[in-house]
Amino acid sequence: MKKIILLIFLFSKASNFGQIARDSVRILEIPASYANFIGEPVIVKKDSLYRFKTPEVYLVNKKSFLAMKSIYQTTINKDKMTKELVEKYSETLRRNIDLERKLKLNFQESDSLDLKIYERNQQTLDRTQKALDYTITSLDKATKSLNIIDKEGKRQRRKSIFEKILIGTAGIGVGILVGLAF
Repeated sequence: MKKIILLIFLFSKASNFGQIARDSVRILEIPASYANFIGEPVIVKKDSLYRFKTPEVYLVNKKSFLAMKSIYQTTINKDKMTKELVEKYSETLRRNIDLERKLKLNFQESDSLDLKIYERNQQTLDRTQKALDYTITSLDKATKSLNIIDKEGKRQRRKSIFEKILIGTAGIGVGILVGLAF
């Protein structure tokens, strides 16, 4: 009887140990609503398991995320045109990244069709790059124009101050002449 009780005790402890080992491996679940979430992304920890309920997930390394965040922070205070350009660029970039990802998957299925699609997408990427280069050139020209306008404004302010000094000096001179005449 003592042996049976000892065996039951040992089996219950062994199953408890197995339960502890199973509970220590947690699977973190990312809900489908995360796809519409705006803000800081979920930071994935090393040696953790994740189950994403979203239709797609974009993995970005820390440097890329910080670079995108920095670009966003510096441009958020700019005028509306710059914001629209950055949003369109980001949208185009996301679309192109998505197209490239889909393209890689399609290559595994069918070489001949995927090669044609890849060439078309490459042309689109080249055209997008040319458009972005043109946009950057236009922004550089706009920045130079703004700098010229700023310099002209400073020059006009100096000219205005100089004119005021001349008018003041002329007023003092007229005052002295009038004072001497009387």
